[in-house]
Amino acid sequence: TPHPQGCVLARPHRPLFGKKRDTSPAREPRPGFDDASEPMATIELDGRFRELNQAFSDLVGYPEADFKSAAWPPVMDRANLEKHREQMKQMIAGEIEAAEVNTGYVHAQGLLVPVIGTITLVKAGDAPDHFLLAAKS
Repeated sequence: TPHPQGCVLARPHRPLFGKKRDTSPAREPRPGFDDASEPMATIELDGRFRELNQAFSDLVGYPEADFKSAAWPPVMDRANLEKHREQMKQMIAGEIEAAEVNTGYVHAQGLLVPVIGTITLVKAGDAPDHFLLAAKS
């Protein structure tokens, strides 16, 4: 798939050379998240990944536990880094509800995979709690 920056991208949701085995401990199912076919991730307010569903893990090629060391926005997308950071600040300030994203991550096998979708602020009561990143499949 061609990417706007001219890079060749892997097809989302298809592991390139097989999946890396997820060795994280079993947890309670997360209805509406784990069973979603679209890639989804929750992100802490500081930009650290909190949770990934299986479709997002397949997209980036990493098990959920391993990808928690990754950050949003992706540092490798330097051209849009400041824009994505500003979007997060605007959501926390209540200036916008959600933002469109078009970026990418380096797959576990080394190819750039697109992450195109929406990031939304999720609140607990009236307070910001985390972001939900929903990628298009």
